[in-house]
Amino acid sequence: MTYVSPTGRLVVPDNAFLDQFEELGPIARNLSRLLRPTIIAPRGKTLVWCDWSAIEARMLPWLAASRGSEKVLEIFRANDKDKNAPDIYRLEAANIFGKPASEIDKGQERQTGKVAVLSLGFGGAEGALANMATNYGLYLTPTQQTHIVQSWRANNGWAKAFWGAHGREGSYGLWGAINSAIENPDTIFEAGRVAYVYDRGYLGGTLICALPCGRPLYYPGIRWEKREIKDRKTGEISERVQLTYVKGYGRAALWYGKAAENVTQAAAGSLLRGKLVQLREFEDWMPVVAHTHDENVAECDEDAAGEASKVLLGAMTANDDWNQGLPLAAEATINWYYSKAVK
Repeated sequence: MTYVSPTGRLVVPDNAFLDQFEELGPIARNLSRLLRPTIIAPRGKTLVWCDWSAIEARMLPWLAASRGSEKVLEIFRANDKDKNAPDIYRLEAANIFGKPASEIDKGQERQTGKVAVLSLGFGGAEGALANMATNYGLYLTPTQQTHIVQSWRANNGWAKAFWGAHGREGSYGLWGAINSAIENPDTIFEAGRVAYVYDRGYLGGTLICALPCGRPLYYPGIRWEKREIKDRKTGEISERVQLTYVKGYGRAALWYGKAAENVTQAAAGSLLRGKLVQLREFEDWMPVVAHTHDENVAECDEDAAGEASKVLLGAMTANDDWNQGLPLAAEATINWYYSKAVK
């Protein structure tokens, strides 16, 4: 049933029609899932892929290397060992809703915990939470958003400590190390498992971040400067002093949240690159034909799929020399077409 306006230009579906689509989740997300199945294996072959479980949510606390962050890693380890143990999303939801993890439902409540974990680790607040919630088809009121942000930060003091600060109250964490390095050229300052040093003679003054894998991140031409900032909500323009660096043909701002995101994603990228190199050993019978930021896709003969799955899963859950103590969990899938599991 539909209602057609007198002009005949507006067609409004009734609620029963719209409800069918609400059960499927966000339309954009469902359309994106349709793209993967267009990737198929040749006749006689099959695809085997393996994706890490919450790799960034694990990497961030591992990089922080503190007592509080170690408790988060223990949650992952316990759930990896026993799937009946509450996972990080359920436990975070329990914190948000103020009730035992055993009473958290598998639907919207756990989803709320998942959105909080995935969106707030890099210093984001209500805006980051709302954007992530939209991606997962979850609507949160402004009041709910504020409550969730406050609850998550209160329950994850290790993250705030790792983001850090630099000022009269002290200098610590990423932000403290960054600013201390700039103020003291050629001196190394550590934050968790990463370190920063400032080379004022390189590319107009470059901040260098050393990752635990040995790979550096560069922030060339870094300096404090006044910039005009446009408020996304009001459109008002104000002037603000920001730490910026050269990026492409322009300049980008660096702050503690961006620093946390950079080191987390870069370290996870190094993990992926390492696995790609290790898997070359098997390329004669199961070459890796594709990868995303958290998964590898291999191709093999159909009768070798079981063995390929074991090899791929074993490689992706094995720690390298530089990431000992990082809990790794992954799930392997075998199919003749590529797809994304709904979790």
